[in-house]
Amino acid sequence: MKIRSRLLPALALAAGVAIAAPACAQTYGYGGGRYRDAGYAREIERRAYDTGYREGLEEGRNDARRGRDYAPSRHGEYRNADDGYHRRDGEREFYRRVYRRGFEVGYRESFDRNQRYRDYRR
Repeated sequence: MKIRSRLLPALALAAGVAIAAPACAQTYGYGGGRYRDAGYAREIERRAYDTGYREGLEEGRNDARRGRDYAPSRHGEYRNADDGYHRRDGEREFYRRVYRRGFEVGYRESFDRNQRYRDYRR
């Protein structure tokens, strides 16, 4: 009985450590083989780019239709560049760089498209 009462807490502790160890061993960052699953890093990169791209499309369209100058950096979404970011995604600065790259591409495409449309209607 005494052995069982000592063994049960030890087993519970060992199980807890075994479950928590993989989560603690995660290395945040991208590239350089830091992720065991490179597909996960690519998924985060794709999500950051797509989120930035969609925001850029919207802001570029709005600026062109309102007759504003081309300036993606005026928008808070571009400056913050962390919409859709989660702590488990790794380095925030990497996410921000990719988000801004997507935002700039979306903004440029949408601004140019809507600027031409606006000029054509004049």
